[in-house]
Amino acid sequence: MWQSRTNEKESTLIRSAKRAKTIPDLTAFAASLELRPIAQILGDLPELARVSEAKFTVASHVLRRRFLNEPPIAQLQLRAFGSEIASTVADDDVAQRIRDIFELETA
Repeated sequence: MWQSRTNEKESTLIRSAKRAKTIPDLTAFAASLELRPIAQILGDLPELARVSEAKFTVASHVLRRRFLNEPPIAQLQLRAFGSEIASTVADDDVAQRIRDIFELETA
């Protein structure tokens, strides 16, 4: 379902996250998270989890809501993918950010 990015190019999602400086920019970034297919977002998670705390908070709220709106079986799959993705990240804090998106308890 997900594929990590193997090339050096950043996705438009990551570029928009890094460039977001204003409320309208953050709103546009959140809207792009709403529209982007989950499989694409999964591939971007390692880079997405490296953006600033404020930007990641916006992203994690959107992603958590999308995750919780999925059927239970899809939630289990997404949690497994999230754990797999997190295990590929060397930075423990970034890996934990990824895992936290897929926890059942509400933040």
